[in-house]
Amino acid sequence: MTQTTEHALEAWKTFVSTGEILQDKVRPEIALSWKRCRNAGLNPWSSDFAKENSALLQEKRLRYKPSLAATQPVMRFMKVLLGCNVSLMDGENFVFELISPLNTYSRTFGTFMREAEVGTGNATLVCSEKRPVRIDGFEHYRAIAQSYSGVAAPYLDGKGHYFGALNFNSPFGFLPPSALDLCVQSVELTKALYDMGPRASSVLTVDFFKPLLSLYEGPVVAVDGKGRILVANMAMRPYMPDWDKYSYGTQSLSAYLSDSSLLRQLLELPDRMEEPLPVAFKPKRSRGALELSLVRHGKVELDGAEPFMLLVFEAPASPADEAVPGARKPAKAVAKAVKRREAEIMPLGEGEVDYIGESDEWKAVDRLVRKVSPVKTNVLLLGETGTGKEVVARALHRRSGRTGAFVAVNCGALPRDLLATELFGYEGGAFTGAREEGAVGKFEFADGGTLFLDEIGEMPVDMQVSLLRVLQESSVTKLGSNDTKPLDLRVIAATNQNIQRLIAEKKFRSDLYYRLSMVEIHLPQLRRRLDDVPLLVEYFNARLSQQLNVPLSAFPEAAMRALQSYSWPGNVRELRNVVERCLIMEGEGANVGVSALPLYIAGGANQSPDGPASASVAEADDHLEGLRLFEARARLRELVGRFDGDLPKVAAHLGVDEEGMRELLDKLGMKARIVLDEEDDIAAFVRF
Repeated sequence: MTQTTEHALEAWKTFVSTGEILQDKVRPEIALSWKRCRNAGLNPWSSDFAKENSALLQEKRLRYKPSLAATQPVMRFMKVLLGCNVSLMDGENFVFELISPLNTYSRTFGTFMREAEVGTGNATLVCSEKRPVRIDGFEHYRAIAQSYSGVAAPYLDGKGHYFGALNFNSPFGFLPPSALDLCVQSVELTKALYDMGPRASSVLTVDFFKPLLSLYEGPVVAVDGKGRILVANMAMRPYMPDWDKYSYGTQSLSAYLSDSSLLRQLLELPDRMEEPLPVAFKPKRSRGALELSLVRHGKVELDGAEPFMLLVFEAPASPADEAVPGARKPAKAVAKAVKRREAEIMPLGEGEVDYIGESDEWKAVDRLVRKVSPVKTNVLLLGETGTGKEVVARALHRRSGRTGAFVAVNCGALPRDLLATELFGYEGGAFTGAREEGAVGKFEFADGGTLFLDEIGEMPVDMQVSLLRVLQESSVTKLGSNDTKPLDLRVIAATNQNIQRLIAEKKFRSDLYYRLSMVEIHLPQLRRRLDDVPLLVEYFNARLSQQLNVPLSAFPEAAMRALQSYSWPGNVRELRNVVERCLIMEGEGANVGVSALPLYIAGGANQSPDGPASASVAEADDHLEGLRLFEARARLRELVGRFDGDLPKVAAHLGVDEEGMRELLDKLGMKARIVLDEEDDIAAFVRF
């Protein structure tokens, strides 16, 4: 049992027996739902479910016939990809469609998913939260549902009104980390099909599902009835390295199997497999055969198009401390080194680490965090996307000694009306559609703790006035109420925008800025602290190897040098994604050579920043040789970032003069424009 699961179980047991919320062990939205269930008199040990309302189900399916037509292709696809129940609800939370890998599953089909009746779950929480949600295990209020893992994404109109949701629920175990993103993407795809109406059949090919395949962590390939490859995701590439060099639907999967006769066996598998099926792929170079376990398969039926088969694999686990002589450090040594480095960087006790960094730039941040944490003052975090603003905000809260919760709100992710109710809460009946019991806002829920307002620059100006009043008076008034509640609240705000420019443009109030920025902490871009890249790679490698169930071993020095030579426009978040991609593709850190890195990183690994003074555009093409169009564009963008927007330096690096640079941009279909950066230096950025 993981620590998170243990915490959820402890919190649930405590609440069921005493009604007390262990705020440090349960998420705020789950705690609120538990309280509503308790107040409604719902027995957490109850096991009854409503019976299918056949007449209403028939009526709903007829009424929502266009919605069913738009959602069913995506639902069928996701049932196979995740091997879980996929259901569709309307605005009343009535389940009018359910597709399941089980032969019979009628528990929720044709019934209302109401919190007061079925308890805390993804299907009920998505209605109250009106945002994508995930619930696992002991977060469910009723014990009968605690073997489930579920995600849900809402359908909202232009004004943020809820009119239904798509649910994924697994009765077999935890859904993968990508499940919530997959659910959100599924909603977007079904919206697109709905908007197309009768024309939707023209786009319903296997390519339509590529966005879903790209989000899934494990290896997946789609084949036609004869085993010819139609599409595969990136995690499949180590096993089928050149499949996309062939014309669409012409390359057989058998070309990559160690035994070509395996293909027939795969195509003739029964609908239900008793256990995963080992599948051996041809070895790479001198290495032994590569093996994957086929965990799911199934046909995806499409109206008016040929069905295709999805083959869903997972890599088999390897011994965690297996050693390859001369190629890597043993896993235990790497783990020990990571823990030692964590202790040197951040001696926090209890095995906790707030952040990683030893560069002078990051040490300056750490000194401010240590100094400011114990002081009850508001803090404004400034920095590019991916520099770690929420990480630093959590560090400030954890070191503050405050006993209340850390509550995060993304001001840019919610429509104006929803943001107001999210922050302030409301009394029952305060507005049309308001719940009878009202709602506690994030201000009140963070009482005694820390409220983190991310993307504060996106907050509407009129709401900034209300926020300023809360900060000045240290109290909050719910919407629809005349009563104020005193608050013991610390606010940490963050933005990746130029706050001074927003003030000059009248998009941000100067008085709110002064109230929020008692202390300002500027987070440096990763490209300005490249010495921290090896530390971060080790840190992510250790944790992601455990999550992905792959052996832990160190990245080779050549790959590490390549990672340090890149400018990281996406900062630490981008670095983490690259490390995860490498582990998925190569199986462990020791296998990550320079060639395994993304081309836009590998391409610049062995190039000097000082190129020849001038040359032709043809010579510049040598730097981009072998790259496809989008990769060449990404490479050029990376160079612009590395040279801080100085196009003449980019041209010199590529070996072209001014005229050659213009020719190259034209060839790639790109344009350059001059803008001011946040420090008022002139910089050039390349765009389409």
